[in-house]
Amino acid sequence: MTPRTARRRRARWALPLAAAFLLGLAGPPTAAAPAPVPAAAPAPVPAPVRAAVGDIAEYPLAAGSAPGGITTGSDGNLWFTETGTRKIGRLTPAGKLTEFPLPGTANDALGITAGPDGNLWFTDITGRIGKITTAGVVTEYTLPPGSGQPFAITTGPDGNLWFTEDPGDSIGRITTAGVITRYALPHPGSGPESIVTGPDGNLWFTEILGNRIGRITTGGVVTEYDLPHPDSGPDVITAGPDGRLWFTELFGNRIGRITTDGTVTEYDVPAADSGPDGIAAGPDGNLWFTAQLGNGIGRITPAGRFTHYPLPAADSFPTRITAGPDGAMWFTEIVGDRVGRIDTGAGRPSADLAVRLSAPATVREGYQYTYTVTVTNNGPFAAAGTVVTLNLPRGARVTGTDPATVRGGAHRVSRRIEALGAGQLRVLHVTVRADRRPVVIATAEVHSRTPDPKRNNNTDRAVTRVTRP
Repeated sequence: MTPRTARRRRARWALPLAAAFLLGLAGPPTAAAPAPVPAAAPAPVPAPVRAAVGDIAEYPLAAGSAPGGITTGSDGNLWFTETGTRKIGRLTPAGKLTEFPLPGTANDALGITAGPDGNLWFTDITGRIGKITTAGVVTEYTLPPGSGQPFAITTGPDGNLWFTEDPGDSIGRITTAGVITRYALPHPGSGPESIVTGPDGNLWFTEILGNRIGRITTGGVVTEYDLPHPDSGPDVITAGPDGRLWFTELFGNRIGRITTDGTVTEYDVPAADSGPDGIAAGPDGNLWFTAQLGNGIGRITPAGRFTHYPLPAADSFPTRITAGPDGAMWFTEIVGDRVGRIDTGAGRPSADLAVRLSAPATVREGYQYTYTVTVTNNGPFAAAGTVVTLNLPRGARVTGTDPATVRGGAHRVSRRIEALGAGQLRVLHVTVRADRRPVVIATAEVHSRTPDPKRNNNTDRAVTRVTRP
């Protein structure tokens, strides 16, 4: 058997995808506000007037752009990294392109995600984590000495950004203010690749060299699960519509699924040597993935049934994929220098938001205790402009909250979540002091700009009895 390290070097560095992606407490940030660069690319290929599932439209970029990571921003546009031209690109669902050059002479972005603050956050191969506002203003934070190369990034349930270091064998966390914490993995040479928030409120990540799926709590506790087949090359991971995590096996030519208790199921991609890479949950309740060697987009149902949709041009090497704001899946073509859109047939955007409120059943008068508010987007679409609010009666005074919250007096706390993807959750903690007996009845509520077809789970309440000290 070919050693794992050698096989990974051959499989990833030999592919154009790998050639682009593997070029690759906080100090004072460097800031820049570059002027937008109007796109000089050819006019996009229009989407069909009467779109059907699997219909593909493509939007050309300048030659050598090598688009990599892609995400939907809080502004309802698609944002992506251009690993070949050192830019961040923005594409409207209608196909209007704007590009923002990165500062410095070597800076280059890889992964990108929608942040909890409404900005886009990305990893920079020069050892930095960057953010870009929807207006194009870039700020970057340098990782501490001894850090590895940041690779993938995601928003965590705690309102911070979490990222992988490959190489580096660490998981990092950065607050929206730029404070960085790093957690070393148990095994050297693990190659942590992709990372996502799971339905259990933890972060889940892939280890492409270690052949494992990892889980890390927001407190930094790591658990790892070995995959059944050696040298599978777990690559990109996403939260599925079924409460499980789904991931691609780049070397094993499989799609994997893991439950939050660590049970793994694998599905062989029907076409040999497809090279499954990016994967994301779609608004239609299925998982969509890129087949970089198969030159197409794949779909797998939660029951394991596959469908393949070939790309119009050969040798495009589709890379990353994300759910768009319009019911379609959007993807990058790292060799074809295009951003693509594939119709899912999901229809009009909507998002089923649910809120859960928990608190101690009994506390002593004058003592402090904590409320935990959990907001979950059950899909099928991402929710835009979500606001969660905790309301307290008199007799329970707010004494502390998480960052990025807004205090509405002594008895009301709100937090705005600009973009909450399908299957994702956020957690809000509020500390209060019980100043009055006999009971405190608190309520939590959530709403967003995206239509919610199920409103009976938008509120919750918790009853806490207050006893004498």
